[in-house]
Amino acid sequence: MSLNPNKKAQMEMIGIVVIVILITLGMLFMAQFAFKEDKTKKVFTAQGLAASTLGALFKTTVINTDCVSEFGAAALPQIGEELLEDCALNYETKDDPGGYSSYTCGGIHTCKFLKGSVTSLLGDTLGTWGKKYQFSAKLLIPGGKTNFIDLIDIKNKGGCPKTQGDRDCSQQPLSTEAGQVLAELCIC
Repeated sequence: MSLNPNKKAQMEMIGIVVIVILITLGMLFMAQFAFKEDKTKKVFTAQGLAASTLGALFKTTVINTDCVSEFGAAALPQIGEELLEDCALNYETKDDPGGYSSYTCGGIHTCKFLKGSVTSLLGDTLGTWGKKYQFSAKLLIPGGKTNFIDLIDIKNKGGCPKTQGDRDCSQQPLSTEAGQVLAELCIC
């Protein structure tokens, strides 16, 4: 039994239409996943940026001919090791006009110098890239009346929201004789 040539042509057309529909559905399915925004990749990138920026900030050496150590010698201190530790050790005198600190850069207290330097460094990098950020350094005093003392607080464009989903943070601890310093950089 043979099929009528018209029916055979109709069957072939239906087969082609079915194949075209299946291919179209497959392409739409692939396009949906190809153009879908991957939020985990953005979160990882922002967390990596916060961590690497904070790490680089801690390792940055201040090359300022006006930086002098307490011994009167010119110094090239690192922000993380020497200057932040000095700020923590001498935080009580940071608001006094002639307040003591082991390092004086430009004739000012270490804490004030750090705030200006970190503001400038973050502004030149994250600020230039259009990132909203917040940097803080807090001194955690064990057994004190307050849990922490604010050493430095820098907010770009109003800072970051408190909710963790809207920001990515990196923290860097530093042990000092005054207590534990916790530096945190959040990018949002």
